[in-house]
Amino acid sequence: MSHAPSTIDHAARLQRGRSPIVTARIVVALVGVALPYLARIPGTFSRGPDWLTSYFASGFGAIVMLSAFNAINWGAIVLCSLAFHSLPAVVVAAVVGFALPLYGHATLDLAADAQAGIALIFIPIYSLPLVGLGWLLGLGVDRVWRRRSGRAV
Repeated sequence: MSHAPSTIDHAARLQRGRSPIVTARIVVALVGVALPYLARIPGTFSRGPDWLTSYFASGFGAIVMLSAFNAINWGAIVLCSLAFHSLPAVVVAAVVGFALPLYGHATLDLAADAQAGIALIFIPIYSLPLVGLGWLLGLGVDRVWRRRSGRAV
C-alpha cells in the first residue's frame, strides 16, 4: 500500500501550523508597507508633526501611490526570500534591503522643493541593488545556518 507523500506532508504541515519562513515573509511585507510612515516618526520630534503628516497630506490617492511604489522594494525582498530555508537569512535580506528606504523616507523633505515628491518613486528603485546584496548575504547566511543545524546544503 503506497501513500501519496504530498498528502502526508500536507497533513503534517496543517498540524504544525504556518512555517516560520512564511511568517517572516508576511512580516517583511507588513513592515515594507508601513516603512515609509514609520521612518518619518523620529523626525517628528525635531521637525514637528507636519513632518509625519506630509506623507498623508495629499489624500488617499497619494497613500496608494506611495504603497504601490514601495511594493517594488518589499516585493523584491519577499521574492528573494523564496530562495532561503532559514529564518536568519530572511532577516539579513530584509535588514539590508530596507536600509536605503528607511534612510530615504526618514530624510526626504517634501516641503523643500516642488519636485521632491519624485524621490518617492526613485527610493524603492534605487534600493534594488541593496536588495540584491541582501539576497547574496542571505544565501551565505542560509548556507552556514543549514550546515550548523545539520541539514544538507
